[in-house]
Amino acid sequence: MKLLIEDKDVLDISPDTALIDIARRYQKEHSDPIVLARANNRLVDLWYKPVRDTRIEFLDLGTVDGIKTYRHSLIFLMLRAFNELYPDVRLIVAHSLGSQFYVAPQNGQTITESMLEQARIRMIEIAEKDEPFVRTKMNREDAIEEMEKLGYDDKVRLLRWIDQVNIHVYSFGTIKEYFFRPMVPTSGCLRNFQMKKHDAGFLIGFPRHTEPKALPRALKYDKLFQVFKEYEEWGRILQISDVGHLNEAVAKSRFTEIMLISETLHEKKIGAIADKIIATSPRPRVMLIAGPSSSGKTTFSKRLALHLKVNKITPFTIAMDDYFVPRTRTPRLPNGDYDYENIEAIDLEMFNSHLKMLLDGEEVELPHYDFGTGEQTPSGRKIHLKNGEVLIIEGIHGLNNRLTRSISEKDKFKIYVSALTHLNIDNHNRFSTTDTRLIRRIVRDSHFRSYRALETLRRWPLVRCGEDQWIFPFQEDADVIFNSSLPYEICVLRSFAIAVLMKIPRTEPEYSEARRLMDLIRCFREVSTADVPYTSILREFVGGSIFQ
Repeated sequence: MKLLIEDKDVLDISPDTALIDIARRYQKEHSDPIVLARANNRLVDLWYKPVRDTRIEFLDLGTVDGIKTYRHSLIFLMLRAFNELYPDVRLIVAHSLGSQFYVAPQNGQTITESMLEQARIRMIEIAEKDEPFVRTKMNREDAIEEMEKLGYDDKVRLLRWIDQVNIHVYSFGTIKEYFFRPMVPTSGCLRNFQMKKHDAGFLIGFPRHTEPKALPRALKYDKLFQVFKEYEEWGRILQISDVGHLNEAVAKSRFTEIMLISETLHEKKIGAIADKIIATSPRPRVMLIAGPSSSGKTTFSKRLALHLKVNKITPFTIAMDDYFVPRTRTPRLPNGDYDYENIEAIDLEMFNSHLKMLLDGEEVELPHYDFGTGEQTPSGRKIHLKNGEVLIIEGIHGLNNRLTRSISEKDKFKIYVSALTHLNIDNHNRFSTTDTRLIRRIVRDSHFRSYRALETLRRWPLVRCGEDQWIFPFQEDADVIFNSSLPYEICVLRSFAIAVLMKIPRTEPEYSEARRLMDLIRCFREVSTADVPYTSILREFVGGSIFQ
């Protein structure tokens, strides 16, 4: 049997050869530890034994997939330490806050500083022993039976709805778990982490792929944390704290109820934001709406405009895109592409001049940016603000004070919009906010922008890099945070996303990411778009929105 390694070496191997034996030979060519591999563009752990001629690419901690594998393996290490020290404590990996996961205890329990320190010490001890993570392939029925024996009701609920014949269960010392991602080969890889008491639980921090040997500075995400906490409470009210619960609810014909409550909550939140704007003294005149890609900012801004009108406030919307500098002045990314997410891509001088003129009661002719020619021209649209009229400005830089440096802070009201997913796959497998937005974007790009899923996946790392630089550092500066996620949305997006992801050939490097996303999406029961309201943020991605 032959392996093509890193597109340069061909090795003859015996059928019982695991990739970890080969990875050791190639470690010297990597500056960071190799933790997993792509076998014919499918992610596998290093214990994998090829059964046919295979193309192999080794991935280290300096890659996105490598660091994601590190994070999930670190969670497994943490669960084992707590299971050995405090077997009665059940933990949920609730959500992410930057480069940290918030881990919460169940049933009203609290993690103390002493418990956390003992768990940290035990994790270090296990890491130093360099113990293996052992993968076992089971058929679905046997995996369900195994999870039932272990008392993992959340995983039993999930596995009953997964349409996979075989399930991979990992063993690590005293515990067994079902994880969606491959594990690192041994615990010795997991020495770089930090733990800090937070609320009833704690934060566990990990490195980024850009600096895998360092831990990023722990930032405060107090506002974000409160939004997550509130929506987790709503999940409990709806009785859908994980995907298994959601699937059971759909099977019991509760979808319409869940959809209506979720949409009503959105409407109530948007109305409350409008009321807060009205109640603010002095009343702000510029509403700045920012958030990462595919957060539903456009629909949100239009619904907010309606609520302001109900409160007798007339809004004017300014499109940030029309203030792009001519293409000859647009910053470029390292690969040579135009960097439209860089704040220097905005004509800050013109934008600030227009803002100041409008707030001073002067008339302004808005510009128009032609993406075809890359030139900015006058639009012919002239506006000036009267008493009781405000501006709504939607754009990724809305929370960055450089964008609006010419106007007073009292004139600004900052709103951060993001799909802050609170619905987990199960207690220990998260469905990340990033994945929700990526699936939304794949569907929208396919529907409205004629982009293939392959093109969306190729560009996504650049989008994420821009978000890390230009959006996330400012999210806690918002006056309010609006969570645009809907607990039922992946059920609706399922068929659209899978249809386009399946078109990505296995020969493409992005196939592994497409496969991962399809495995996640297939955990959800499919639901038609028919009952989704035409005002829903979800319509921005699947079509049929009343807002044009």
